[in-house]
Amino acid sequence: MSLKIFVTVDLEGVGGYVRWDVADRQRERELITKEANAAIAGAFDGGATEVLVAEAHGNMRNIIPELIDSRAVFLSGEPKLLNHMVGLDKTFNGAMLVGYHAKAGTLRAVMAHTYIGAIFSLKFNGLEVGEIGTDAAIAGHFDVPVIMVSGDAAACREARELIENVVTVDTKEGVSRYAAKCLSPNKAQNLIRAGAKDAVEKIGEIKPFKIKLPVKADLTFTDPSYADIAENLSFVKRADGRTISFEAKNFLEAFGLFNAIIYLGLYEDR
Repeated sequence: MSLKIFVTVDLEGVGGYVRWDVADRQRERELITKEANAAIAGAFDGGATEVLVAEAHGNMRNIIPELIDSRAVFLSGEPKLLNHMVGLDKTFNGAMLVGYHAKAGTLRAVMAHTYIGAIFSLKFNGLEVGEIGTDAAIAGHFDVPVIMVSGDAAACREARELIENVVTVDTKEGVSRYAAKCLSPNKAQNLIRAGAKDAVEKIGEIKPFKIKLPVKADLTFTDPSYADIAENLSFVKRADGRTISFEAKNFLEAFGLFNAIIYLGLYEDR
């Protein structure tokens, strides 16, 4: 019996890492690759027959090819139509979000943000979400449940509030945006492997996270200048000084419009 698992891996939630630093670029790649490998191993421990790993951080060329678990296939680079979730479709049985962070503005959340620094708030049908909720809703569009989320304690709380029965793995607890009480990377990776195994074994107990249709998106920027420009798009309505809104027939269309705005209009701010 085929059991396909999708894994997407970010940076900000990995164990032992608390602040962006260009001097840490190689270390970032190593941590991302090791946590991806932990999730891959756990997925196979739990009975997976196929694992696809995607990337969710920065230039999305973080996984070190020669170090990734050879049992998995990985998807690297950008731009991508589904951003973090490219490669996912209805044939998958579950998805895992590894190394994730909380949404912008979350209290004591390590390196919290929502896609780019220019975004203050993102809502779909009035529900404020970050990257966890958005990626879970993309998976939900394909009827695929997000079965595990790893990251800092705030990210894991955010995941549990959205997805009933989701397995979460705390790698650190934020003290401030750039400080945290951290597990050692090795311990975090071991917990991710155990969590991934548990999550695969719980498939069937976790329902896909879905946004009701049609979808109304509200995007609030940190600076009114972004809204001034985005307002020129024919599908956009201006809600207030910093907020634009638009509607879509389903979540994939809503995300596609949002993704186009941040890539085409705000690419340099990423």
